[in-house]
This record gives sequence, C-alpha cells and structure tokens, in this order.
Amino acid sequence: MKSNRNISSMSISIVGGTGRMGMLLAQILKAKVETLHIVSRNVGRAKEAAKELNVSWLPLEEAHQSNIIIVSVPIQETVKICKSIGQKMNQQSLLVELASLKTGITEAIKNSIPNSVEYLSLHPLFGPQVKNIAGKRFVAIEPASGSLTTEFLEMLQECGAVIKKATVKEHDLAMASIQVLHHFALITFSSALSRFTEANGLSEYLTESLEKTLQNIQNIHENWDTIYTIQSLNPNAQKAREILAEVTRESIDVRNIAKEPLHQTITLLRKPSKK
Repeated sequence: MKSNRNISSMSISIVGGTGRMGMLLAQILKAKVETLHIVSRNVGRAKEAAKELNVSWLPLEEAHQSNIIIVSVPIQETVKICKSIGQKMNQQSLLVELASLKTGITEAIKNSIPNSVEYLSLHPLFGPQVKNIAGKRFVAIEPASGSLTTEFLEMLQECGAVIKKATVKEHDLAMASIQVLHHFALITFSSALSRFTEANGLSEYLTESLEKTLQNIQNIHENWDTIYTIQSLNPNAQKAREILAEVTRESIDVRNIAKEPLHQTITLLRKPSKK
C-alpha cells in the first residue's frame, strides 16, 4: 500500500555521489524528489558532478539535513561515514548504505544511530555501467517497517527495480558463491594465463566467449579495492576458495572433468527463488 507522504517534497543526499554508482542513482532518482544533493569530501568534484547531472550539492558536513541519505562509498569507509552522519540526522529520516558485504557492517551501524532514524541496508546486484535500474535487483537486508523505508523501496520499484529481502547471513553466504567464487575464479584464471603463455599477438586469437570473460576481468581490475575487501572480509570466503582449489586439483586429471556440474550450475542459478 502506498503511503500518504508526498515523495516529491522530499530531499535526498548521496554521499559518495561523485562515484560511478552514486552518479547513476542520482541520475535515476532526481526525478522522484524535489531536491537531490551530490555530497563529497571534495567540494570541487561535488559541484562538477552536480552541474553535470543538473542537481544540487552539499558539503559532507551538511548531508545529514536531507530526508534520505544514501551512502555510496568503499566498504571499508561505510561504517565510519554512516556513524558520523547518522548521529546528526533529523528524526524520521532514513539512512541507506550500499555495501556489498553485510557482516559486521549492519550491526555496527544499527547500534550507532538514534532509534528515531530509520536504517536500510541495500546491495545493488549490478554495476554502475547500466543505464537504468529496470529489471535490476537490490537485496534489502531485513528492512524495518518504517514509513520512509517502505516509500524508498517503492520508489526503487517504480523505477523498475526488483527487491529481494534477506538476512545478513543469507546475503553473505549467497555472495560467497556469486561474488567470491566467481571473482576468485577469474583472478586465478588471469594468474594462470600469464604464467602459461607470454605469446605476443594472443589477442588475435580471442574468441567471442573469452571477450565476454575479459570484460568481467576488466571490471574486477577497475574495482579491485572492493573486490579484494569482499575476498578478505566475507566470513564464507575462505571456505569458498578452498573448495575451488580442491575442485581444481581434482580436475587436473581430465578423467575427473564432468559435464554434470555445468547442468547443476545452470539449474541452480536459473531456478527462481521460492521466497
């Protein structure tokens, strides 16, 4: 059910709004609210990004004044910035963070902000290279029943987003498969390729399939700090890497390579959730 609050009269500040994800969300959400502010420690960059997007800007010290504050910063900075802003936010406002790791983050933030401030932990399951969020998924970590939380999620859904609800444990376990395993496989592939061959002109043999893989490798390279943090801090990451290493060792003998796991993976990842 829709709330009676007039969304258009609200304001949003995006902390880290000069980053690629921050700018994407600003571009999408600016039509949904009366005022949208780009916020950055670097005032010059904030002004430049705001001008490009035709929105407003605020210095970091004033970000807490908005109705909704979205924190889109590196994982390792998320808790510190959310604590700093959250403690100064107005009553009945909403703090949103977008960290792709939740263990140790959501609890620390919940315990540091006033009860009068709503808190929503989101993870966008897409990169900033998309043009819009129609059909794109967000994971919402145990969203509270506050009115602003509900309205903000509805705002995303009006833009075409799909919202998946999960606990911290469910999210990080799933991300150990979806992110940790996937990224680690590509990282180890890259290491193996560089050891296996030093041939010049290898790009002339590039298949369309490997071209797609190369794009994923390039995305990992461009987002290395985040990728490495996830590998380091996801509580399930070590086990995931160990399993991949074990399977790789077993598969050195070509007689142990089988087709069935491919089918199992396709079925597992294409099967819709019952939740």
